[in-house]
Amino acid sequence: MLGRRFLLLVAVLMGLTAVAASFAPRDPVERDRRSESTPSPAPSGTSTPGTVEKELAIEDGESKISVDEGDVVELTVSGPERESVMLLGRIEAIDPVSPARFSILADEPGQHAIELVESGRRIGTLVVRESG
Repeated sequence: MLGRRFLLLVAVLMGLTAVAASFAPRDPVERDRRSESTPSPAPSGTSTPGTVEKELAIEDGESKISVDEGDVVELTVSGPERESVMLLGRIEAIDPVSPARFSILADEPGQHAIELVESGRRIGTLVVRESG
C-alpha cells in the first residue's frame, strides 16, 4: 500500500514537472561572439585555423572568397529577391529582409560554386587553399 502511494506521488510530480516545462519560456542563451570567433593561441611553429566572416550581395556580380583549409567560414548572402543559395551541398533561403547565413568548415580544398538554386545563376566562388 505504501509502495503504491509512493509511485502515485512520483507520477504526479513528474506530470507537474512536464506541465511546468511546457509553460517555461524558451529564450536561447546568448553567447559572447568574441570568444567564438577568436582562435586560441597555437604553439610556435604551427598555424591555427581561424574564422573568416564574409558578406556577399547578389547584385554585386560574381565574387571570389579565398580561405585556408580548416578555416570556419561565416558567410552572409543578401539580395533583393526571394531565392535559395547553395554552397557545398547546403541550401539556405534568402529574401529581401532575411539574408542566407552559412557557417561551414572549409575542409575540402578546391573551388566551390556559390549558386542561386532557382535561377541557376552563379554568384560567387569559395576558394579553399590547401594548408601546408
